[in-house]
Amino acid sequence: MRATSWKFVNVATFVVVMVFNALAGSGALSGESIGLIANRYRSLFLPANYVFGIWSLIYLGLFVSTVYQALPLPGAAHAVRRFGSWWLIAGLLNVAWVSLFAFAQFAAALAVMVIFLVSLVAAGARLRRGAAAGWDELLFVRWPFDLYLAWIAVALIANSFQFAQVVGFSGFGITEATWAVAMMVVATLLGTWMAWGWGMWLFPPVVAWALHGIGVRYADLPALATAAAWLVPAGLTLGALGWGLGRRRVPDPAVG
Repeated sequence: MRATSWKFVNVATFVVVMVFNALAGSGALSGESIGLIANRYRSLFLPANYVFGIWSLIYLGLFVSTVYQALPLPGAAHAVRRFGSWWLIAGLLNVAWVSLFAFAQFAAALAVMVIFLVSLVAAGARLRRGAAAGWDELLFVRWPFDLYLAWIAVALIANSFQFAQVVGFSGFGITEATWAVAMMVVATLLGTWMAWGWGMWLFPPVVAWALHGIGVRYADLPALATAAAWLVPAGLTLGALGWGLGRRRVPDPAVG
């Protein structure tokens, strides 16, 4: 398919994603909002409610990216060609995920979310392949998409904990608090690795935002509150160092 045709597909995909997310978020899709459903099966890896306001920033970024890709600009056409069908695939998986979750089909929703994250990783890899990205492509395509990918990675961990609550998973005899702290550490290390290896400087701040929210929600649980208090600054520091070292190792072609 030609880049011009993909531009129309990408715009339509964004509109469909926004409609379904609005319906699921308001409760109009299933009769209950996905926020209400998530809080019904509260796990120890669930951030405070205000943290989910990041979705507004994510969708604002995707809106800007969609508009940019639709413009008759060389960088926009370049970005569309890089995405190929992955923008459409990721959008359809987003719709499937929120729809299944809204109707409390948690097992299917978790399975779709794994595939959804894989599709975002594949799209992110394509964005970093080939000719250099200009500053416009970085600002209007790559960085909004990096924010999207980072949050879905964190959300997958949260959804896994929520599913464990639904099925009554015992944790192999390990307490949920221990599992939560362990995954907070894993998320922090993942953010550092993504900043270093992929140049995703937004990944560590997204993880830190989520962990801070966990610390706020569970301020009365010393293990989680203490872990968040240490891991938030540690993750931001390690992420910044990793990103800087990664740029020295493989300079960004847009500015190199």
